[in-house]
Amino acid sequence: MNTTSSQSAGRSLKTATQGLRALRLLGTAPEGLSVDELAVHLDKSRATARYLLNSLCQEGFARRRAGTYTLASTPPWGETWGMPSPPKSVTLPADLTEAVSELYQRTRQRTYLAHLEGERCALLDSRGHQGLARIPGLQEHIEPNEAHALAITKALAAASPDLEDLLLNEHLSAFTANTINDHAQLDAELAQIRRSGFAIDREEYVEEVCCIAAPIRDPAGSVAATVGVSVAPQRFVRDYANLINEVVEVATVASEQWREADRETVDVQPSEHDEDAMDVVHQAS
Repeated sequence: MNTTSSQSAGRSLKTATQGLRALRLLGTAPEGLSVDELAVHLDKSRATARYLLNSLCQEGFARRRAGTYTLASTPPWGETWGMPSPPKSVTLPADLTEAVSELYQRTRQRTYLAHLEGERCALLDSRGHQGLARIPGLQEHIEPNEAHALAITKALAAASPDLEDLLLNEHLSAFTANTINDHAQLDAELAQIRRSGFAIDREEYVEEVCCIAAPIRDPAGSVAATVGVSVAPQRFVRDYANLINEVVEVATVASEQWREADRETVDVQPSEHDEDAMDVVHQAS
């Protein structure tokens, strides 16, 4: 009895095969594909192509921007489209809390320090006295379905492909009339944050509170945390430029101090030659 090549290779799941073909096509189309284009490539209906693309987005393999689907910048299992890499662990120096205090002293407004923990943003510190505008209901861990509406987390998302992919492929809740809950608008907003070096939210998470945040970079140049300030809308409008300058300057100084401290730590580490010399001294004594 004759056996076809597909049978000799074992049975395959038709839907899985189509999904893998769609993934391969996205990998060869840097500019992305529309639903119609994928349907043509696969010779399938538009509905089937949409289902396949939605599935890839939901599982973290692809992302959607203004009707165009592209391969996610990083796969769900690691940092590159290759062998999985162990997750990076960034230890934030205790000195970063000084940036929160410094920003409070400069602005006399409530200030915050946040960083990324997996897919959630963690609020590490907050300073301010009673009566200052604060972000109500803000918890220690800020969930992804809140991150699109806060300056301190938008600044992190703009520098984190994983969090950016998550936000651009999730339902975006509208907390106020000002919340950016359109994926294309949020994508443009994150791009603007990368260009300007700071993030804002104008009563996007809660009414009567505006925020400004800027990234703090680790010695390698990667964004590791954000520092921000919350103010009443009146103060936001009146002192917009000054507040941005203060937030960005504090974040820049904190990044420079972290880099300098890291450089000094490296400089004082004994070399192998120094360690060998110390061994000789100990043996001689």
